[in-house]
Amino acid sequence: MRLASCLLAVTLGGTSQCTPAPAGTADRLVTGRWGAPRAELTLTDTGGSIEYDCAHGGLSSPLHVDGSGRFDVAGVHVREHGGPVRLGEIPDSASARYVGRVSGGRMTLRVFVGPDTLGPFELVRGAGAQLVRCL
Repeated sequence: MRLASCLLAVTLGGTSQCTPAPAGTADRLVTGRWGAPRAELTLTDTGGSIEYDCAHGGLSSPLHVDGSGRFDVAGVHVREHGGPVRLGEIPDSASARYVGRVSGGRMTLRVFVGPDTLGPFELVRGAGAQLVRCL
């Protein structure tokens, strides 16, 4: 729309203050609390955290979506287990990719951990999670 307005102004002989939009302006930051059955994602301007039934994880950087609402963010996934966490226990963590799409107040999320895929999760902005913890 901005380009069309600039072209119209130039075509009609007007002086134009039109300048191209900076690269990457179609990207936008997504923040807030997103919930679904089995997952809850909390996003900030510096990254994010996610809770599952029997795991948790984190996003290493802010979640920015492109002009189509798509995103792909690196992070970590930590598997949990039933019972207490032992003193000195090393978390069962692995690199992960958080991939999906945001459309309005809805998000589809898949988490890739090695050869495994978690999801898809259908999250809703502002909704709480419905988690079943490890026993």
